[in-house]
Amino acid sequence: MISFELSDEERMIKEMTEEFGRFLREHSRRSEKEGVIQEIRDKYQEFGLDLADISEELGGYGYHIFRKTLALQNMAWGCAATTLFLELPSINLHLIQCIGASKDEKLKMKDEVLKSPWGIYIDFDGNISSQDGRFSGKAWTVLGRDVRKFALIKGNELFIFDRFVVQPKKALALDAVGVNEIYLEDSIPSLRFKIDYKRFISVLRIYLSAILSGLLRASFEYASGYAMEREAFGKKIAHHQGLAFILSDFSISVSAAEVYTLKAAWSLDTAQEDFARVCADCFSFVSELSEEFTVWGVQILGGHGFVKDHPVEKWMREAKAISLLFGGKYYADVDSSE
Repeated sequence: MISFELSDEERMIKEMTEEFGRFLREHSRRSEKEGVIQEIRDKYQEFGLDLADISEELGGYGYHIFRKTLALQNMAWGCAATTLFLELPSINLHLIQCIGASKDEKLKMKDEVLKSPWGIYIDFDGNISSQDGRFSGKAWTVLGRDVRKFALIKGNELFIFDRFVVQPKKALALDAVGVNEIYLEDSIPSLRFKIDYKRFISVLRIYLSAILSGLLRASFEYASGYAMEREAFGKKIAHHQGLAFILSDFSISVSAAEVYTLKAAWSLDTAQEDFARVCADCFSFVSELSEEFTVWGVQILGGHGFVKDHPVEKWMREAKAISLLFGGKYYADVDSSE
């Protein structure tokens, strides 16, 4: 008989990260304003979440992406931007796992990214041109604070740059992470590798889908709780038919986003033949849901939803921003094997 129950270890991860998510929620506004404090970083490392899904070859625990997805959903429930910031080293390590380099080279790069994550950019639009081994152009959105190395992915190749110009941007939603534009001008890469692009982009899409599904659940729980407390015309606003239909669709979207993300993680873990397509479809689907329904999370609160006294406006901004990262949903229907 098939069982969909979590294993004991998976339940432990879920419970542990639910607690951590509540801690992130308490500091979410401060993280947005001041950046992620050291106490949060220390607690995250104590849990061992940074290396959970990294191969044992690179000093990780070798857990499946499925387990990391459970953690990301609960962390993002607390604060999506903080979760993304904390996961930048993990994303870097997944990139290192996907390149054609020796074990010693990978271990050296691992030490670098744990100290200061690389800024990663996938050149979907061809913004960065190359001629005679020199690269010029602008990377529009590169995550991170104090970016010391720039990792450019073009097709199935990865180029690492030590020299470039960084211009910080007003993040609007991802202040805790840090967002930059990076400029290259006749720049020569210090390193160049072949990369398993299909696997890396699939990991990225699962990470982003998990974070989006977590913040979507947060928005639903907060907005539905408000709707069950506020009264209009003699009854709770959640009991008015029009809003009841919206809350019902909202609830369904949360479950659909979470389950689809877990399915995508499973497809990657088990190397299903169509894992790249499943991960791409998942990111597109979850992005659409999170953008649409976090707006409803604001609207349900009416005018109160637009002020910072309530977190729903933050989740709406984060959903819009995260949906655009690494090519965004607009490239999620592109064949990842190309």
